[in-house]
Amino acid sequence: MLNEKDYYRSSNVTVAVLNFNGVKTLADVFNSIYRLNSRLGEVIMVDDGSSDNSVNFVRQHFPEVRIVEIGYNSKFLNMVRNIALKEAKFDFVLIIDNDVTLKSDCLDELLSRMKNLPNAAVCMPRTLFEENPEIIYQDGQTLHYIGATPSRYRNLPINKADNKPRISIGWGVKLIDRQKSAIMGNFNENYIMGWGDDGEFDHKMNLAGYLCYHIPSAVVYHKRVKGAHRYYGTIRNRWRFLLEFYQWKTLILCAPAFLVYELSLIFYLLAKGRIKEYFKGIYYIFTNIKSILNVRRYIQEKRKFKDSEMLNSGYIYIDQGYVNSGIIQLGYNVLNYFLMGYWFIIRKFI
Repeated sequence: MLNEKDYYRSSNVTVAVLNFNGVKTLADVFNSIYRLNSRLGEVIMVDDGSSDNSVNFVRQHFPEVRIVEIGYNSKFLNMVRNIALKEAKFDFVLIIDNDVTLKSDCLDELLSRMKNLPNAAVCMPRTLFEENPEIIYQDGQTLHYIGATPSRYRNLPINKADNKPRISIGWGVKLIDRQKSAIMGNFNENYIMGWGDDGEFDHKMNLAGYLCYHIPSAVVYHKRVKGAHRYYGTIRNRWRFLLEFYQWKTLILCAPAFLVYELSLIFYLLAKGRIKEYFKGIYYIFTNIKSILNVRRYIQEKRKFKDSEMLNSGYIYIDQGYVNSGIIQLGYNVLNYFLMGYWFIIRKFI
């Protein structure tokens, strides 16, 4: 059994790179890992069925990396994350995507805060754009009561953001205490790529008192890539999230806001010709309600915080590529003002 002095050392860390067809970025990722200030326990790559020679590239250029091959493309990122946690040989696992690079003191900062912050179980770095490292990509997301992410500091200069650690959710790059994660069942593999796929993990950890912190002093850099539109995954994940995590009183009080939000989303998807994805997501919820309620019972039993302590409001973050007309921008603004006003009315009753 490690004593506390040894427990929070970088030699007790597995760095796990999650990869699918990332051969063009893997050299940058691994070079940044090996430039970290301290000696690591191990470095692994969990490969989700890549078809672009990623595995052979890493074997040739980074032979010290232990490669875990799934053998097919699962398309379930939470399954890949869980495999990383299960395969890791050490107590802490730093999970990173294949399109980020790490500042040399990033891991030291995460470990230091993991040791000193109250009830810390997960620590997540500040993320800046690689091509413009003065601009924030992600900076400690919080949970909007509607089941979304407020746009706090996103795409703003770093001098506009504060530098205090705070409880956060929903960023795929994170240092995880593997023992505490296992208590809560690790990542829920019923969540697919879309809003909430990693946020469900952080939120259930937070609710149970195993806190997830954003650490501004720990920095990673993200390559700017154009992501896919994940309407189905976002709709499916969001409703699963709401039904599994929110107290019944919260669901009832938020029902009018949910209705307005859903109608806005339906009109938006109609305009984009993607309405089938909405109904596909809702159909998934109805046909999986039993498993959702089973997870709900477990989470509610573990809960140590009320919804009022975890939810907030604010401007919902939406990539500007989604808001590409004057009418949509107007609707987006009106929706946000309504949601913020409604939260002002109900928040003291949550």
